[in-house]
Amino acid sequence: MPRSRPRYARIVPIGLLAGLLALVLLSAAAPGSRLAAAAPASRPDPVVPGPQERGAGAGEPSAVAGRGPSSSSRSSRLPPELVARQLAELGFPVTGGAAPGYADERTCGLCHPDLAASYAQRGMARAFSRPRPAQDIEDWTAPPFVHAASGQILQISRRGDRLVFRRWLSDAAGRPIDLLEQPVDWILGSGDHARTYLYRTAGGELYQLPLAWYAQTRSWGMAPGFDRPDHQGVLRRVRRECLFCHTSYPELPAGADRYGAPQVFPQELPQGIGCQRCHGPAAGHVWLAMGGIGSREELRESVFNPGRQPAARRDEVCMGCHLQPSVALAGVRRFGRGDFSFRPGEPPASYLVQVDVDEEGRAPGDRFEINHHPYRLRQSRCYLASGGALSCLTCHDPHRRIPEAERAAHYRAACLTCHRGEDVGPSHARGGSADPESAGAPADPGDCVGCHMAKRRTEDVVHVVMTDHLIRRRPGGPELLAPRSEGEPVLTGVHLYGADTPDGALGEVYRAAAVVRVAATEEALARLETMLAAARPLEPEPWLDLAQGQLERRRFAEAERTLTALLARHPGLPLASEWLALARAGQGRADEAVALLRQALAAGSERAETEFNLGRLLAARGSASREEAAGHFERALAARPNLVAAWYHLGELRAAQGREGEAIARFRRALEIDPTHTDSYLALARVLLARGERDEALRWLHLGARAATRPQAVATALAAGEVETHRGEPD
Repeated sequence: MPRSRPRYARIVPIGLLAGLLALVLLSAAAPGSRLAAAAPASRPDPVVPGPQERGAGAGEPSAVAGRGPSSSSRSSRLPPELVARQLAELGFPVTGGAAPGYADERTCGLCHPDLAASYAQRGMARAFSRPRPAQDIEDWTAPPFVHAASGQILQISRRGDRLVFRRWLSDAAGRPIDLLEQPVDWILGSGDHARTYLYRTAGGELYQLPLAWYAQTRSWGMAPGFDRPDHQGVLRRVRRECLFCHTSYPELPAGADRYGAPQVFPQELPQGIGCQRCHGPAAGHVWLAMGGIGSREELRESVFNPGRQPAARRDEVCMGCHLQPSVALAGVRRFGRGDFSFRPGEPPASYLVQVDVDEEGRAPGDRFEINHHPYRLRQSRCYLASGGALSCLTCHDPHRRIPEAERAAHYRAACLTCHRGEDVGPSHARGGSADPESAGAPADPGDCVGCHMAKRRTEDVVHVVMTDHLIRRRPGGPELLAPRSEGEPVLTGVHLYGADTPDGALGEVYRAAAVVRVAATEEALARLETMLAAARPLEPEPWLDLAQGQLERRRFAEAERTLTALLARHPGLPLASEWLALARAGQGRADEAVALLRQALAAGSERAETEFNLGRLLAARGSASREEAAGHFERALAARPNLVAAWYHLGELRAAQGREGEAIARFRRALEIDPTHTDSYLALARVLLARGERDEALRWLHLGARAATRPQAVATALAAGEVETHRGEPD
């Protein structure tokens, strides 16, 4: 599930034209922590979400974009168009585009009904779903959740077949104000530990809602990363990198998963992790089986079976999603790879370059996060001494959910494959606890895991406890389960993790890119620039990272040089062209920027940012261009209805045209979406005061003085408004 995000990863607008104009570029939003070298960032106004198009990597379409494990099987030689057409005629569509060759998951159950039925009970199969009543586990009768830190009141309730999210605040008199209602479109998470909730915009973008259901406590709470006063509200984007480990690959056009491509998804998505995420694209396999024309050996060779692989290769399938050294700093997709280009059977290191971190005040082996299963297991003496024999499948059957009553005995049997009776202490031999005095000793004396792999509270999802896969003699006591608050650890070092990582200058490019995508500090940006000059990679991704960092640091001339050189190597690269417009606007060349953005739209760009940025440039030209600017803001909102900055600037245009009612409606809509948006409070109050609606203006200013990102600015306007109100009262 998505987790907490660091302060330094907030969206950073680019201030242009001496602060008069704010053009927004995409910036990183990787969840995690605060870099030691990063200066504290304040949440900007206006805020235009755009983290997803930097993300933790994917590449442009290239020769490797669809690369998977090589195979000499018959299915790899079958005509894919023929296979897809014939299976579709039978009612089983096959994916094409960005992730071709994946058959309808229903076909697996035709030949493997028992495995399909048992797998459907596993958490992986339930990791992403529609909010159907039959799957409800939540308490819909619970009162609304009051988040004291932000003052917001939140609730998700069922209305027939729909789930609806509601959020509001209370005014100075305790009355509800600023109500937002948003239907829930998807549930993220199996519910074994937690569930979070997503909604989809008209343009196909997905966003996470701030409320979560925690199964272990059967209670509502803030979703991971939201339990703080300045949380992201309903504006946290769900990226392809997020869904990668929560569902099967969606049907997207070829190249739509490349680095910088818009983060949009089709109306319908696969529900949960399907069989082919571990067994690879199986359209050819299904075609051979349904046609009855494949020999047993050909059928086996036509699909990847992790169970027939050496232990190391088998575990790599699990580690593709379950090995995440640090949530604070995500790994970087290999340059040239698409988000959905990974195929089971290829080494994960050929797809993703993992990074690990050093954290201030914490030993390297002390960090424990929700997705640390293999990361912690690999630190265990048991794992190291086994020579690779201890693996994920030693304890876990991916196809079957072990009943809770059988788990202690099941895991104990796994332990005893190495730890025979003569190898352990007397208390173990008779089924007792190694340390019966320990507060962490399990209730079942034969429960090896309960003692030596004790559950503990994770550092990134603080409302959840998970099994710690670091096997230890004495893991600790009740402090492992103690409540904790969300925090922002300080990172003091970053290094590549695992075998087969790039070395030399290219390895340093990956290491620097991982940091720059989260926080473009001067140090990280300088390192990236130096290493790019040494390595000279051909792929565009790290050069785009450099350009974005230069834009964020307001080094517009340098960004222009970087982007111009990149476009010479990759003509027509959409993101580079649009960012070049920002670089030129930042140097006062607004007309050139307008021309570039018009060209981008004429070439088919559907990015809301393109429409918005063009609208901002046109609005700055004055009254003659206001209506054209308004059209671009409206088209941006058609694609992204939660684009707060577009609502605000559209309101300013309508106010300038004397259309006060429309302006008020747009300012209020901006505040419904983002109750912290300072400029909307000020603009709304200004228009209300001009209309003589002083009480309503003061009501909103009182709210803004508590809730806005810049409360002092609102408080100043409130004080002025109250003075004017008193002046107008009769003696």
